[in-house]
Amino acid sequence: MKPKRLVVVRFRKDRTKWEVDYFNPPGSVPPRVRRLFATEEEALRHAAQVAPRLDAGTPPPHDRAMTLAAAFERYFKAKARKRSIEADRRISEHLLEEFGATTRLRDLTASRIAAYRERRLAAGSIRRRDKAGRPARLSAASINRPLALLRHLLRLAHEEWEMLPTVPKVRLEKEPQGRVRWLEPDEERRLIAACRASALPHLADLVTVALETGMRRGEAEGLTWDRVDLSRGVLRLEITKSGRRREVPMRQRVYDVLASRPGSREGRLWPEGSTRAAFEAAVEAARLAGPFRFHDCRHHFASWFMMRGGSLPALQKILGHASLAMTMRYAHLSPEHLRGEMAKTERAAVVEPVAGTRMGQSGQNAPEVLESTDERRGSSVAEQLIRNQ
Repeated sequence: MKPKRLVVVRFRKDRTKWEVDYFNPPGSVPPRVRRLFATEEEALRHAAQVAPRLDAGTPPPHDRAMTLAAAFERYFKAKARKRSIEADRRISEHLLEEFGATTRLRDLTASRIAAYRERRLAAGSIRRRDKAGRPARLSAASINRPLALLRHLLRLAHEEWEMLPTVPKVRLEKEPQGRVRWLEPDEERRLIAACRASALPHLADLVTVALETGMRRGEAEGLTWDRVDLSRGVLRLEITKSGRRREVPMRQRVYDVLASRPGSREGRLWPEGSTRAAFEAAVEAARLAGPFRFHDCRHHFASWFMMRGGSLPALQKILGHASLAMTMRYAHLSPEHLRGEMAKTERAAVVEPVAGTRMGQSGQNAPEVLESTDERRGSSVAEQLIRNQ
């Protein structure tokens, strides 16, 4: 009988990573472990570490005293290259305050997490107010972000660090579909004019580029001259949310704005510094109908792209969406969206039977083609009277 292998190291083509697969001794939690590694060397090193324990039949170690603060400290070391690491740090401070830095991970039960979620549901926003001036309720997204980070931390502690025997259930709130906001032509003119009148000299150019390319705020503000290809008329984006490089074609307005930028074409296109306050002041000065955030410039581009007849696959590539499902939120704005399906199911012209025909132009009794509107409706009434006689 062939002896059972303690540890299996294989390359996962579907995940493009190396997997270490092994069963823990009987009675262990978890009974089976599958871990992914970026390189074969890392996978073999981990396999060499666990093999002696498996051979001896020793259960996996669980640090039952690991605190939430210690877990976040290890998390930030493991995720040091994550682009949104600073946002995670801010959320972690909130979680440490809510649950306690010295709280053990094993004490974070599902009921305790559910009680935290219920407190957040009943809490009011610090910044937003309703029409009566009272604190507005927290949005589903505001409630979910800390919960999602906590869930991810607990899964890491269970699946990779082997510090928790199980992961408590963390239920997220259902988030509504994001709004799609775009500017009418007159609103766009007023916004650009307000940006030109701003104390920030480059605000109008930056907003124009955002409205005409659909780039995210970080992508637009982080543009450098070595990524601007005026000869080909494209913007090459290296650092994107999805991690994939992409090229965004320039419209003529974008080309004109960039070609007329003063100064040497080296380094950053725009001076460093926050544009949030200046943009919000320009939006207020433009007297737009309803709120308009900088990210809505991206929705504006995508909405008008579809309303002017653009295709969804092309829009997906321009926006850099990982899947077409993300781009489908703009599908209803296409002038051809569902119009072809409606045309296919439109009631066709009908031919009346010989009985009850009208005289055609030739003066002979012949079937007359009637449109499926009021005339057809009237003939249906006449047919019903004949049937009732």
